[in-house]
Amino acid sequence: MRTVRGERSEARADLLAAVAGIEHVLAGAADRGESDRLVPARALTALRESGLLAALAPREVGGLQVDPVTEMELIEAVSAVDGSTGWLFWALAGSTARAASMLPDSAVAEVFPAGGRFPLIAFQERGFGNRLEPTRSGVRVDGWWPFGTGAQYADWVLTIGRCASPHYCPWPETPQLAAVVPVGEFEVVDCWDGAGLAATGTVDYRVRDLVVPWSRVWPYPVAGPERGGAYFGFRRAAIKHLGFALGVGRGALRAFTSHVRERYRGTRRSMPDGLVTELARSRLALDAARALGMETVSGLWWQASGSGGVEEATYRRVRAVARSATEVAFEICALVARYGDSGMLARQHYSQRALRDIVAGSAHGEMSVRALEEFGRDLLAGEGVR
Repeated sequence: MRTVRGERSEARADLLAAVAGIEHVLAGAADRGESDRLVPARALTALRESGLLAALAPREVGGLQVDPVTEMELIEAVSAVDGSTGWLFWALAGSTARAASMLPDSAVAEVFPAGGRFPLIAFQERGFGNRLEPTRSGVRVDGWWPFGTGAQYADWVLTIGRCASPHYCPWPETPQLAAVVPVGEFEVVDCWDGAGLAATGTVDYRVRDLVVPWSRVWPYPVAGPERGGAYFGFRRAAIKHLGFALGVGRGALRAFTSHVRERYRGTRRSMPDGLVTELARSRLALDAARALGMETVSGLWWQASGSGGVEEATYRRVRAVARSATEVAFEICALVARYGDSGMLARQHYSQRALRDIVAGSAHGEMSVRALEEFGRDLLAGEGVR
């Protein structure tokens, strides 16, 4: 199917309505998720049955292949309900979509069976020192991969590692190999206990001495997408972080404003100096961050859908915008520290959870302050000015 330059997904309104339709389920499961260190099954089921977890995947495997702007909006909407749920959503939906875009044709029917339940795939895009050893019948996998967000709910995981030997390998020149491994043949290592994003289930996963058939192996990284076309011809991580930051900021501001409104309604209690002004500033800053995000991601998509790829300077700008939005969201979440009261002390209060989540999210390498430094260098070099 031909990609129309800058096109927006027809499914956008229905998918955003789907988020609204399951919001009560996601919100109701958030407290249990923090205590269990994993988004509860009922919330994951709601995301799955609503079609949201298939929203980013290529059409060729049954996904909706939404455009990047819609992707950002969906992540924002889920993250506004609960940060951990939003993070798990973008991680699982995104990794499933990315894996689907690069699977060899020989693996598609097995991983995405016609008429079957839409599968979920978890993985890390780095090898982490692991080696995959070619044999006559496939590659022998024996390794450990950290940060496998959502592996507890995954039907498959990807294992990526250095090609141990050119012997038996159909691609003797490839530096790395990727192999897809089904549930039952990988082990989840329950090691996640984050102060923030506590319910994301960002566990490790392990595979022990398993030979994966060549039909489920391919050289990595791939030269280009096998399916999905322009939708998968560029990095999308910064778009996901941008949606997450905007969503957590929106949810935190909504919760804080509601609390202040109820606390001071019908009483003679005076508000702290500067509180009303800070609420106004926070709303305007968030609206500005969102407008800039929409404009920047729209520009990236216009470039990608026209050329099939994205210039490095364009992606660096998106990263910088996402980092800036993260800082805006942090300032909003920190209102609980500057103007909070005893009614907001509970660990499970939305404002407390949002503050922990945005701090944890900002620690991700993709959202390092280096994103702003690199964009600043582009400006000094005359790049990124347009």
